[in-house]
Amino acid sequence: ATSPKVVRSSAGAVFGVDLVVFPGGAAEALGHLQAAGYETLATVVDGGRPYDQVDLTGPVALVVGNEAHGLPPEVVAAASRAVTIPMAGPTESLNVAMAGTVVCFEALRQRRATPGVTP
Repeated sequence: ATSPKVVRSSAGAVFGVDLVVFPGGAAEALGHLQAAGYETLATVVDGGRPYDQVDLTGPVALVVGNEAHGLPPEVVAAASRAVTIPMAGPTESLNVAMAGTVVCFEALRQRRATPGVTP
């Protein structure tokens, strides 16, 4: 399920992460995460709730799409909520790594600021 390039680029971290494959794809995986108590957040360029106005202190699964096309509509529809990173000026979007980093950092910020929540 992983290519040699993926293994190499992960610096071996791929061996410490459980990998689960769902025959029904991402939408099926989101259903399982939701059933397990996770809020599933799909990142979208526009039309989602601003990421910093969403409670990220509980169990959250973040879904990010590729840089050229984003997430397929069926994956966005299967998620609990769509979130957007508002952009300033003429900037249209961030690349997928930066978008994921921004939302994960906000989750950490919120968790550190909330008594009783472990970051």
